Amino acid sequence: MAIRLRSGHRLRGGERTSATNETVSESAQLFELVREFGLSHSDFFRIFPRIEAAAQRVDDRTVKILRADGRTLEIKLSDERTRRLATLRIPYVDITFRFSGWSEAQRAEFFKNFDRSFQKGGG
Repeated sequence: MAIRLRSGHRLRGGERTSATNETVSESAQLFELVREFGLSHSDFFRIFPRIEAAAQRVDDRTVKILRADGRTLEIKLSDERTRRLATLRIPYVDITFRFSGWSEAQRAEFFKNFDRSFQKGGG
């Protein structure tokens, strides 16, 4: 099964594209996606509870969402890094999303809300 990314690229399980810096792997019940975000850990943990108030913080880099129907989602942040552009310093992290028991439509709905919540200004 191919996955269409926001960038329009299509990926099959385990394939990675440097253009979008997203990695996809999947099995019958488990779907994992790694994406790079230009934010700090504090930004993530400030914004994320607004999206998923019921999320449980497992440790300083991991949150878990448990749905009543048995679906789970684990979100894990990498070490915080800094991208330097001349004198500008921009924090960024890789975020790994591990879905268990989620349909493609349910994941799409989650990311629609997630991406909208983490959008930054600009135009």
